[in-house]
Amino acid sequence: MNREPEYVRYNQKVLERRRSPYQEIVIAEDPKAGRLLYLDDDLQIGDHDEPYNQALIGPLHENGCLDRVLILGGGDGGALKAALEHEAGKVVLIDIDAEVIELAKRYLPHLCGNAFDHPRAEVVIGDAFARLDKPEQWDGIVYDLTMEPVGADQGRTAFIREILGKIARRLRPGGMLTMQCCGADETHLRDEIRAGLDRAFPEWGDWRTAVPSYDVEWVFAWARTAREE
Repeated sequence: MNREPEYVRYNQKVLERRRSPYQEIVIAEDPKAGRLLYLDDDLQIGDHDEPYNQALIGPLHENGCLDRVLILGGGDGGALKAALEHEAGKVVLIDIDAEVIELAKRYLPHLCGNAFDHPRAEVVIGDAFARLDKPEQWDGIVYDLTMEPVGADQGRTAFIREILGKIARRLRPGGMLTMQCCGADETHLRDEIRAGLDRAFPEWGDWRTAVPSYDVEWVFAWARTAREE
């Protein structure tokens, strides 16, 4: 049985609803939470959810992994803005849906600011997973996408292992991955991600963070490739 989306359950005002070639996009507004982005009726982020973006960018900043950064997904622009505020050298954001970026610029300026037009930012409309097949090396990679398989013929465990393995190969020695994982109540998915991180990286960890717009704490993770001797 399908649950009604939060913008209906909480009687939030829908500012715009649009069907892109990839998904349904809803921008809603709540008197307390502010403006919120939903994709296919699933809450993504609100314009006051700075802890989410800091969870993705903070570990890269603290460990000196912000020279060349690749953001996979993140079409709302929040992680991109946070990376630039932490003086990232060059940030490439790749998201498949140009209409999410367009609506974020229009409705979520507190979240993304002018990050999409920043001189140190490159915004690519395309397949984030395919980008991992390019022979590039990055200091930091931010995974801000779903943890569900993109292909109907692949199970979730195999998908997680494949993606994390590709990311590990695209990081320089000592480079770092940060990622959003799941709600703190999704224990099985968290265990699958932990197993994938342990398989692909020599160092990793995860933690829980309260995100203002979310009903549960959210799990984030970091992982690092082996450092050069």
